[in-house]
Amino acid sequence: MKSLVILLMAGLISFNTFAKVETSSFKTTSNQTVALGDSLAQLMSRTGQSPSAMRSTPWQDGSNTVYAMQYDYNIGDNVYTVTVVKEQIRKIEMKSYLQ
Repeated sequence: MKSLVILLMAGLISFNTFAKVETSSFKTTSNQTVALGDSLAQLMSRTGQSPSAMRSTPWQDGSNTVYAMQYDYNIGDNVYTVTVVKEQIRKIEMKSYLQ
């Protein structure tokens, strides 16, 4: 019985497992590249889709704290979180959901 509970818990944990990595660029569904340093306008035109989520977060810019916008894009089995500060892409994170 104890091993059944452990097996069940392992299955539930593995169902929601994902890997999150920082990257310098990604390919859109139309095979265009979005990269660090690109503008917000380039991000929007190259992805050709609305983000699945948006949120603002504090960002340390030198000695100042400013607000950055984060945009999530679902592309294939990945979710790319793109952080934009002052209209420029500063960070790209990829979450790859493992099945």
